[in-house]
Amino acid sequence: MLSKLDVRPADVLTNDRTKAALCTFAGLTCVALSLQSWSSPIYASRCYAFDKGDRERSKGWKILGKRSVVDVSEIQTCVFEMRDAYASGCNLPLENRIASLSSLLRMVTENENRILDAVWKDLRRPVGETLYYDILLVQSELRKLIKNLRLWTAPERIAKHSLLTFPSSQWIENEPYGTVLVVGPFNYPFLLTISIVAGAVAAGNNVILKPSNDVPFSSILLEDLFSRYLDPAVVSVVGPRVPGDGIDVMTALLAEKFDFIFFTGSTQVGSIVAQRAGAKLTPYALELGGKNPVFVTPTADLQIAAKQCIWGRTLNSGQQCVAPEYVLCHHAILGEFAFELKRWIAKLISDPYSEGCMGQLVGGGSVARNATDRAVRFLDKIGTAGEKLVCGGGYRKELGIIEPTVVICGWDSELMQDELFCPILCVIPYHNLEDTAVMVRSRPKPLALYIFSRSTIEQRTVLDNTTSGGVTINGVIYHAGHSSLPFGGVGESGSGVYHGRHTIDCFQHKKPVLKKWRGVGDMGIISDPFFIYGPYRNGGMKTKLLRLVGYMS
Repeated sequence: MLSKLDVRPADVLTNDRTKAALCTFAGLTCVALSLQSWSSPIYASRCYAFDKGDRERSKGWKILGKRSVVDVSEIQTCVFEMRDAYASGCNLPLENRIASLSSLLRMVTENENRILDAVWKDLRRPVGETLYYDILLVQSELRKLIKNLRLWTAPERIAKHSLLTFPSSQWIENEPYGTVLVVGPFNYPFLLTISIVAGAVAAGNNVILKPSNDVPFSSILLEDLFSRYLDPAVVSVVGPRVPGDGIDVMTALLAEKFDFIFFTGSTQVGSIVAQRAGAKLTPYALELGGKNPVFVTPTADLQIAAKQCIWGRTLNSGQQCVAPEYVLCHHAILGEFAFELKRWIAKLISDPYSEGCMGQLVGGGSVARNATDRAVRFLDKIGTAGEKLVCGGGYRKELGIIEPTVVICGWDSELMQDELFCPILCVIPYHNLEDTAVMVRSRPKPLALYIFSRSTIEQRTVLDNTTSGGVTINGVIYHAGHSSLPFGGVGESGSGVYHGRHTIDCFQHKKPVLKKWRGVGDMGIISDPFFIYGPYRNGGMKTKLLRLVGYMS
């Protein structure tokens, strides 16, 4: 009978007629609840460590009990209750974490159509892009976390001994930070929230999630799904139902004390988060953006380089932190490369205004108009500083769509001053590769850097003379999609890394533990050597022994 259980999200019901039984179904630890008998079951995917006492205590929660923050004044209470919930140890046992991750996986799997619909309403993004980036990648990340959680969170034994501490055993324990704040962006509203929340939960933390107000349909769906599939003491979503643009919610959250903050968004807001966190000595990770350069050398395959640049620049309408922002192309191949860019735009995006071809621009508010106006201002200024339009330049403001645009410009162009975050690709000709790499290094550090070259020497010239969060050679974006590679920025493009095991490490403190033991028959001579204690005399025996131990350690 138990093998056929239909596990569905539901509130745990507790009364005199309810009986609970622990069961394992398809690898998921659940609580099966029924009224009178198993013949008419009501099942809940809930961690079995939440006993009756925990549920009784939760009745006193003012915010978590109703599972929705509707006013800024409730945020302080919500944070307090989440810290209280973490102190109860509700998410520390591995079985609880695995159950929560399994619930997240079911949440995404059972609600694919709702997710696709929400993202379409918010971004008008092509369905294929949403399916892969906001659903399939999230499912893959969750499966890896579930499969490897015990291994990735186990204590790390340190076999090497130190002469000064010998004899001893030593290890590193992975300790969760506590109650963490995760702030999500608008451009990938499910990928860049669920995958990060999953890592925080897998590490043993509980989470307050603040999704972006720029994607209201996605944010409200996130709140609804998390409240249905996860215990509110583990993940609480704040902000979607609070009136306003989200600034007051963010301000109220940053006024509270968290044990860790993970922020994904713009450099401007990221700097504010860093300042507020630093004032409270709160550790944080910032996933920001920047002007990501592409080097195209004379040895590059120009067809592949052009196709990859157009794909990367138009994906999600250029609204992604790792999109190529500008291309540094050798002057000898500039004409041929520009021709290939134009050809691939025509081939990949025949009609940018047709439904499902290009998503709309979002950001700077809950409507597309703000981001579109910003992009249009860039387009209208093309030519004022000597720029040359290769193709594109058109737009339809009422749709929030601008055509993929290629512009040849110089370093001083206004297009090169800030991250564009739209499908405008700048191309700058260069003469000397090393000098150009040094020029890139003098600018704010980008989140990503790309090299198209068949020459190992050229590849090393760029790698050795630049700094960036990550690099893909003969492609774009790919390094950010490899789950075993750490992903993150450096300097102005952010701090901290995540993906797979690195996400768990991001949300845990590596706590070193050393256990001394007394060797049999050593009379304390080895385990408690006399020469570590004073007083010391210059040139004396204790000083000499300390020098010897220091040299040999």
